[in-house]
Amino acid sequence: MNSLEHRLHIGLSLSLLLLFSLLWFLGQRSMNELIYDFVQSRMEHDVESLLSSLDVNNNSARLKSDHLPLVYQQPYSGHYFVVSVNHKPVIHSRSLWDQMLKIPRLKTGAQKVEITQGPRDQQLLQISMAFNKNNTLVTIALAEDLTVINQRKQEFKTWFFIMSLGGLVILLLIQSVIIRLSFKRLESVCSDVQCLEDGEIVKLSENVPTEVLPLVQEVNHLLSLLEKRLERSRNALGNLSHALKSPLNLLYQYLNNDPQNLQTQLPEAQKQVERINQLINRELKRARLAGKGGSTHRFNPTEELPELINVIKQMYSHKTLEITYHIADNINNFGDREDMLELIGNLLDNAGKWSAGIIHIDISSSGSDRVLIRIEDNGPGIAGAQIKQISQRGARLDESVDGHGLGLSIVNDIVKLYAGSILMTESPMGGLRIDIYLDQT
Repeated sequence: MNSLEHRLHIGLSLSLLLLFSLLWFLGQRSMNELIYDFVQSRMEHDVESLLSSLDVNNNSARLKSDHLPLVYQQPYSGHYFVVSVNHKPVIHSRSLWDQMLKIPRLKTGAQKVEITQGPRDQQLLQISMAFNKNNTLVTIALAEDLTVINQRKQEFKTWFFIMSLGGLVILLLIQSVIIRLSFKRLESVCSDVQCLEDGEIVKLSENVPTEVLPLVQEVNHLLSLLEKRLERSRNALGNLSHALKSPLNLLYQYLNNDPQNLQTQLPEAQKQVERINQLINRELKRARLAGKGGSTHRFNPTEELPELINVIKQMYSHKTLEITYHIADNINNFGDREDMLELIGNLLDNAGKWSAGIIHIDISSSGSDRVLIRIEDNGPGIAGAQIKQISQRGARLDESVDGHGLGLSIVNDIVKLYAGSILMTESPMGGLRIDIYLDQT
């Protein structure tokens, strides 16, 4: 059963049923104890009254009848007593007629309460108490019929069951209405998703129940990431189209020129073809660096970085690259996997292209909520005046001047997405050091 509403119905219904069952059990137990304690207390007073009306002499005893309630005079009235002297019955109430109560053998001061069978199959609550009167052991057993009390108890149980069942049904109906009204608020989320599909809105409304708000916020965060990624893809496609346009136009002009001049223009045409090949290879590198995996996974540096390093080594297999890395112990998964692969892959690609064979990567914490990615190599380095130039969109030093060949337009976009910053300095290794500061979100 995948319906959350049905699970809530079942869970709450079982909880209410358990609660009412517990109330039923405790109610019945408390009622029985209350009734028996009340009857027992009254019977103890009657025993004490009988004892005060009793004259004991040796092994005989006499009861003053004028102190005896009439209920003990009526046959089978439901109120009975027996007086025993030295464990021998000597007096019993007329209400017993020709029956007798079983008197337990008790020591002086002892007391026993039990349920026994009386005349005409009456259920009796019997209390037996032993006393020492005139140096004689006197035991008084007094019993009372519970038939009427049990009938009243049964009536109470019946009405309590009916009222409990009715209350349970009413609570279940109220619960059903409350759950339905609560889930009705989720319909706005479904409506927003439909509007999102139709292009009417760009994110989901966060005016939702607190329990669903984290999910909606994560979806909006994902939509924001996808929007930024789509924007970067469009920019990259625009840059590629713009870069391909010039060499293609030149090739078109070469082909439309006089065939006699084609042989002299062939070297220039070959340069443009090589330029197109370089642009295509660059985009293929980006796709290769992105690797496989979900586009919404968090970047796990411990698992992803070694694989990325292997890809870089394969791309520059004609060079002997020594790539080392260090990941701080307090670094957790951070950022979007595809973003981080594109960011670090772009930097490693350029470092691999221009280094003299040594590259080092360090990922550490820069504050409680920021991460530092440092990449440095032992390449020819870069002049300070050129740092601003390579930070511009579409600028690549390998296309204009001799140097590091580092294109940072895509890197800049990703860094801005994570509210980060870039710092480029000279590396002690002789090449360039690039520090990327990002939020760990």
